[in-house]
Amino acid sequence: MAALLMTGLVASTASVAIGVSQQTFDISVGSQQVVASGHSLRRIAIGDPTVADVLIVRGDKAGGVLLVGKSPGTTNLMLWERGSDVPLSYTVNVTTAASRTMLGTDTPSVKVLGDSALISGSTSTMEKHQRAVVAAEIEARQRATQKASAAGSGGAGGKGGGPAGGDDAGTAVYDTSTVDTRSVVQVDVRVVEFSRSVLKQAGLNILKQNNGFTFGSFAPSALTSATFGSSPSFTATQPISSAFNLVFNSVTHGISADLSLMETNNLARVLAEPTLVALSGQSASFLAGGEIPVPVPQGLGTTSIEFKPYGVGLTLTPTILSPQRIALKIAPEASELDFTNAVTISGVSVPALTTRRADTTVELGDGESFMIGGLIDRETTSNVNKVPLLGDLPIIGAFFKQLSYSQTDKELVIIVTPHLVSPIAKGAALPSTPGEQSEQRDGPVWSSFVGGVLSRDAAPGFSK
Repeated sequence: MAALLMTGLVASTASVAIGVSQQTFDISVGSQQVVASGHSLRRIAIGDPTVADVLIVRGDKAGGVLLVGKSPGTTNLMLWERGSDVPLSYTVNVTTAASRTMLGTDTPSVKVLGDSALISGSTSTMEKHQRAVVAAEIEARQRATQKASAAGSGGAGGKGGGPAGGDDAGTAVYDTSTVDTRSVVQVDVRVVEFSRSVLKQAGLNILKQNNGFTFGSFAPSALTSATFGSSPSFTATQPISSAFNLVFNSVTHGISADLSLMETNNLARVLAEPTLVALSGQSASFLAGGEIPVPVPQGLGTTSIEFKPYGVGLTLTPTILSPQRIALKIAPEASELDFTNAVTISGVSVPALTTRRADTTVELGDGESFMIGGLIDRETTSNVNKVPLLGDLPIIGAFFKQLSYSQTDKELVIIVTPHLVSPIAKGAALPSTPGEQSEQRDGPVWSSFVGGVLSRDAAPGFSK
């Protein structure tokens, strides 16, 4: 038999002599390593047999101890040679094969100490830090499973197989590592809203009188009064009061007509350029708009007021992944008051809110830009008032109907640009603000007052 399992292992409580250096062994769960080859041993002690086990090698001139990893953790091994009272001391770190593959020299270190998995050290990127977190979770899970199995199957009268019912503590993970990056992110935001409206309207009033016979066609609500008899008279307004009106009247032929035509195109742009600053992992928000008071009925006939925000808003959460990469969660929102769908609360008309909202996450480099578009709101309204049958005739039907067509397009575009920034050093000179750069302290006030446009100053005390 090449190896014999040492039984009756003694938990070491002896102190290591001063000046004796300890060696460290890093092994994986299930792997083996020969320790103290060539030494004649008389005693072996290991601190935690659930972390690692030892087998003394017999029948070999080299001798030594075979160290076997059992579960993630850290323990110590002490060996006494024949004829020596000073033991050989070793520190044994046992990790899983998965965590050893994930960890490297540039990642934080992971150690299982008793019932705790500790992540320590520093790294340059968030991705390497996340690898250490995953490795720590694997080690903690493996450690808890091994402890439960040992408690369920070990000792006299122990329950065989499966985890022990009383071991519910598990292994906690503590993270003390750091990421060597700047933690402050400045996000330059440009919010642009384009609004385009198109309106087309057409209407016609016509009246024909000949030898006591009168015939006319008026737009809805255009005819205000009519008198019938031997001398009929009609009073009408323009079919579209805000339109351009073409008026025709012929006393000889007894014809009068009023044609209203209007076409409107409107284009507007609303621009906001806020700058938000947030720590990595924290949120920052921006709102350009206002708040509307909303009455809320309470008990005993009382009413309280709540304020609902509206306008163009943005909430963002940056996370620094590395010195050059930033993950940015963006939630833009655009809302406006809608008086068409208003409700009445306690006798007060409260407008509804029309909202466009989005939520997305992107990964950008320092100084790169990302555009969010497609938040489009389009409203189209078409209304035709016509005389039945006559309004459906080609060409002639245009004299017997009124048309109103309108279309409104609104598009919201948001451009975000994150930057990794650092605070201004202590004692450094602060840059001047735009107001301070243009202001002239104790400037030539009277020269700008007398010189007018010939003066170099836009106003007393301020340069152009």
